[in-house]
Amino acid sequence: MSSPVEIPVAIIGGGSCGLNLSIFLSDHQVDHVLFERHPGTSILPKAHYLNQRSMEVWRQHGVEKAIMEAGSPQRNMSRMDWRTSLGGSEPYDGQKVGTSHCFGGDPYSEAYEIYRDSPSSPSNLPLIRSEPIFRKIAEERNPGHILFSHTVLDFEDKGDFVVLTVEDAAGKPVQYKTKYVVGADGGKTVGPKIGIEMEGPTNLVNIVSTHFRADLSKYWDDRVLITHFANPDGESMANFNFGALVQMGPTWGRHSEEWALYFGFRVGDPQHFAPDTLIPRIRELLKLPDLEIEVLHISHWVLDRVLASKYREGRIFVAGDAAHRHPPASGLGLNTAIQDAHNIAWKLAAVLKGKAAPELLDSYEAERRPVGRRNCDWALLTFRHINVLNAAIGIVPGNKEANVARFKSLFEDTPWARTELAQIQRAIDLHDIELSAHDIELGYVYESRAVVGDGSWRPESDPTGRKYVPTTRPGHRLPHVWLEKDKVVLSTHDLVGAGNADFLLITDEHGESWVKVAESVNKTSKIHPKLFEDRDGQWVLRRQIDNGGAILVRPDNTVAWRSIQSSKAGGKELLAAIDLVLGESDAAASTREEK
Repeated sequence: MSSPVEIPVAIIGGGSCGLNLSIFLSDHQVDHVLFERHPGTSILPKAHYLNQRSMEVWRQHGVEKAIMEAGSPQRNMSRMDWRTSLGGSEPYDGQKVGTSHCFGGDPYSEAYEIYRDSPSSPSNLPLIRSEPIFRKIAEERNPGHILFSHTVLDFEDKGDFVVLTVEDAAGKPVQYKTKYVVGADGGKTVGPKIGIEMEGPTNLVNIVSTHFRADLSKYWDDRVLITHFANPDGESMANFNFGALVQMGPTWGRHSEEWALYFGFRVGDPQHFAPDTLIPRIRELLKLPDLEIEVLHISHWVLDRVLASKYREGRIFVAGDAAHRHPPASGLGLNTAIQDAHNIAWKLAAVLKGKAAPELLDSYEAERRPVGRRNCDWALLTFRHINVLNAAIGIVPGNKEANVARFKSLFEDTPWARTELAQIQRAIDLHDIELSAHDIELGYVYESRAVVGDGSWRPESDPTGRKYVPTTRPGHRLPHVWLEKDKVVLSTHDLVGAGNADFLLITDEHGESWVKVAESVNKTSKIHPKLFEDRDGQWVLRRQIDNGGAILVRPDNTVAWRSIQSSKAGGKELLAAIDLVLGESDAAASTREEK
């Protein structure tokens, strides 16, 4: 075998997490290589909801436009329905059990206003459509180093570097020597080899998805993203005999050409993956016996709620599904993975470029694992909420006669039936903890060596996960406010660049001492003074600092440090904060000596 190929970072896994990490590293000008054992991107119609925080990340890295062009308009993802069926002749067939607003897309919903806390809107785009976009962009920004049909056979952390043995597309073994490795392989290879245990309950439900093509335009409301079905024949999700139908595009709304229908089975059910039974079952569930269906793909996966016991061992890290797996409720899986990649990318760049001490990388696990734990717990909580709906609807498992009688009574034209449906709607309304989890998406907080606390109290969070409270407190996401410069309108989030691990210093005309210090360290931490206008007067309301105060923002749009008041030491507090966040890197120490 020839001498190893030397490159600073290797990514194992070319799914959404790995491809996005590659995009971010390219923007930070970090040489790297990505290995993916499969020849192409995902063929699974899942992970379709893309939340605002992920869209903000893609906005920063020039990916948002491509996602928005391909993804669903908000109007076509603003509602979730619960129905008995789409067709059928029984009195209870084709009936709406209830509905819920979701993802801030309905201008008449309470969530509409709270979703204005971001410059970006959420989108809907399944893996089958998003991953080809990620791959194309990753290959454009790192040509020749996005290697599909390449299997990592082995790797070993030697202390100062990692050696990987990779089988290339021709079946030839090739060795690589890297400084760091990130496992974004779904936990298949990297985690077990470095001693990671996935902690938490497993084998919750066996989900079978059928991706198919059909014309449902005359049955579908343009505003509905997902329809759940509950009827006395098919029972319900809580009894592992359910269906959830999701539009898959590429046209959105009622004219969607493709759909995915998810069935739940008990783990071990021998019927869970029988293609010859799924097509009749789809027709039976929808009550459309003559529906023309072209099956594109059938797949299944078992739902777990598991969290990696650690996110790092030496020079090897894990991210995405390799670090956390949980039910799809609130759409937190892919979104958490994107934010893992965003967090570690700038830190790897800062360390490899000599701007930060290697200890900065310890903050990756310290920051992202608590978020992973919270998201795992939240997804399981909201997934189990279906039991509340099942109880409200009144389905009796295994008793079809009683269930038929129940559904007939629900849709009688009587005051009591309307009361019963109103009560069911109240139970559905509780589902907004999944469908409008705004604080879960934006309100997480980091506590690590890469954040300098100021002793302030954390804002009280909404226990239902919906209401997000913007704050400039260190460790929190920088609040979004619209600004203006030279007649160009932009967000505070647009001030943080996508490359070179740039930091952002925010102050006002009274903060001259901060600006002077920023200029003095410009060579090592890339702090650039710029002037912007508070377009709508909102920054003054959200900044939470006095005139002359300052806020230091990390490359991931997280507040690293703030001074509520003007400097009392000629701006030296900023220098101390930078050293605490980045550590005393060799480059920083050299600059200090020069001065």
